[in-house]
Amino acid sequence: MTKYKHIFEPLDLGFIILKNRILMGSMHTGLEEKKNGFERMAAFYAERARGGVGLIVTGGISPNIQGLTVPFSAKMSTRKHASHHKVITDAVHKEGGKICMQILHTGRYGYHPLCVAPSAIKSPISPFKPFELKESGIKRT
Repeated sequence: MTKYKHIFEPLDLGFIILKNRILMGSMHTGLEEKKNGFERMAAFYAERARGGVGLIVTGGISPNIQGLTVPFSAKMSTRKHASHHKVITDAVHKEGGKICMQILHTGRYGYHPLCVAPSAIKSPISPFKPFELKESGIKRT
């Protein structure tokens, strides 16, 4: 495998060292919306870490309610939310992997009536027209 001779070598990012250069890109599993979703996601990501992935990037996690993809999707804005995500992080670390959370605010593409965006222009793929953000809302987000 000479074409990718460095892929299994460690990678020093300055603040953390990855065991190799294999990255699992972000994908939305939809598991957080299911019963026992965070435990199921922990098992899903831990399996990838056990398989040798050096860095896992989670699916998009919203910073607040307005940025959700769909109702009940995962958020990261309180200590309680952090405790849910810690279940996943701990499972990945137990298997020797590293994990990075993708923060995602869906803006006008949110599939819920509380979505917000810089302008009140409906996206072509969502039935909901977003509320226009004022400067204070932009700073808060």
